[in-house]
Amino acid sequence: MGVGVRWKTQTVSAHPPHLGISEVPKRSTRIAGPTCNLLPCNNSIFSARFSNTGVRSMAELVFDVGMCDGKDTAYYLERGYDVVAVEANPEFCAAAEKRFERELAEGRLEIVNVGIADVAGEFEFWVSSHPDWSSFHRKNAVKGGADAVAIRVPTVCFLDLLSGYRPALYVKVDIEMNDTLCVRELRGCSARPRYFSFEAHDGATSDIEVLSEIGYRRFKCLRQNDWRVMSPTNVKWQGQMRKMTARTTDRSILQRAMYRFHYAGRTQDGWHFAAGSSGPLPWELPGRWLTSKEIVRVWEHLLAVDRALDAGGLGEWFDIHVGE
Repeated sequence: MGVGVRWKTQTVSAHPPHLGISEVPKRSTRIAGPTCNLLPCNNSIFSARFSNTGVRSMAELVFDVGMCDGKDTAYYLERGYDVVAVEANPEFCAAAEKRFERELAEGRLEIVNVGIADVAGEFEFWVSSHPDWSSFHRKNAVKGGADAVAIRVPTVCFLDLLSGYRPALYVKVDIEMNDTLCVRELRGCSARPRYFSFEAHDGATSDIEVLSEIGYRRFKCLRQNDWRVMSPTNVKWQGQMRKMTARTTDRSILQRAMYRFHYAGRTQDGWHFAAGSSGPLPWELPGRWLTSKEIVRVWEHLLAVDRALDAGGLGEWFDIHVGE
């Protein structure tokens, strides 16, 4: 957590966060922007762990909510943006401090070691042996037979997090089953980001509808296996290809060739995206933007393919990108 990012906590139940709780911590305004209702923290659990003093430059601001191992943060910094990287796992934060030592010193990056919930406090967070699946929800952390260990982490509300900074150009959210909390809280944001993305899930249609209601008009669906944009013209073909690759059970040369063809990698201006990263920024994605109705049809088709394969979860996974 960056110096000056010290969160006040209260004792709360260890049960998973739930909607409707209004008691939230408050923080003093430190950067010009929307009115902030957070106070400085004097609790040792939120003591500063990193040597940076917060984002000090005035480049366009990007939030990486769910920093994980820093793949996306690295790309956003490379593209010249200031970054607020938010991550619940303290080990990831400690590693990022070392990896991004120069950017922290330059004031281009702030690392905030908190989780996002609908109530501020301290909650049980499950650190998975498959690190990308770590979550406040144990069932997500142990899926696929993974092991998970519980730790206690501080939490803040998404709206209060955004309110502590100048308005953002883009907010990426990937926080394993809590993305919807962020979508819902955008309703109360007086200076919404121009672009926003979240990891799609079974209930993503409702999130798309909320985003449309609050003023986002442009939508794209990005397959995270290979950062291919799903569109009304290619989604049926891509679905058929997925069925073919999923039903090829032997580890033959043909299967590997089909997999490579279907999930071709991607580079952007010389940058090679590592597996598990979120890929290009929303405005860098090819193809036209879709309406909310079009993106819902695309997403519902992808879900139908998954159900037809009787998968326990999406064999492919997707992000929904939106723009004003």
